[in-house]
Amino acid sequence: MAGAFYFKGYTKAQTTAEKLFPHKNGPRGKRYPFIERISGPAWAFTVKEFRTFFRDQTQWPQLFLIAALIAIYLYNFSVLPLGQSKIRTVYLQNIFSFLNMGLAAFVLTAIAARFVYPAVSFEGDAFWIVRAAPISLKTFLWVKFAVYCLPLLILAEILIVSSNILLQVTPFMMALSVVTVFLMTPGVVALGVGLGAAYPDFQSENPAQAVTSFGGLLFMLLAAGFIAAVVILEAGPVYQLFMADFHGRSLSGLQWAWLIVSFALVLLLCILAVLLPMRLGERRLRG
Repeated sequence: MAGAFYFKGYTKAQTTAEKLFPHKNGPRGKRYPFIERISGPAWAFTVKEFRTFFRDQTQWPQLFLIAALIAIYLYNFSVLPLGQSKIRTVYLQNIFSFLNMGLAAFVLTAIAARFVYPAVSFEGDAFWIVRAAPISLKTFLWVKFAVYCLPLLILAEILIVSSNILLQVTPFMMALSVVTVFLMTPGVVALGVGLGAAYPDFQSENPAQAVTSFGGLLFMLLAAGFIAAVVILEAGPVYQLFMADFHGRSLSGLQWAWLIVSFALVLLLCILAVLLPMRLGERRLRG
């Protein structure tokens, strides 16, 4: 009937007989368990987050600015005149590598302030849909965390590994930098998501400006304090370990205890930096 009455429109319609990417079925017509786990409201919100990001013309073009930032960041390390200094090159290489952990984390914080902190505010007046959806606020925030954590973690690791290769650091400093940045990145992202949920701005025409609010300032201060605390906790034990290795001697029992306690505190601090802001954001959104 439709083909007869609306023949002109029917012939111009672009239709397909089946889905372009159909779900694959397992034995006896059942789906694979992995597809069942990622389906549902949480997966729908994850897809929505990516689509919203790339549909917003004020968001995705800034990826080009991030690429330029990475290029300039790495170029600065490639032109460091380490050989012209009166200080031995091996000292400078490892000092710069250690300080580079904090510098890369600060760059990560600046990017998180632009993209992660306003993530909840970007829901705008449509936030009521999130409250009405069959998904808890806790899951909603953890979806935001997962969407932004992986890309920023990859970015941070690219920065730290590439700069360490340019500095030609020791394997110990390379491993320490990679592990430390791996632990700090989820904390920075969780601070952005949690504080962005605790101090949302759903009425702003440009949610990206939310970073200039009180909550944005608090996020920058707490993230800077978190990064500084991690670097300070690792500074003493790493220096003792590096000097002991350089002079060919072993660490004393007290130095080993200092090293273990310091790295345990770093791990505890990184865990708290993930859990506490997320709980705060959930509680403030629910209230």
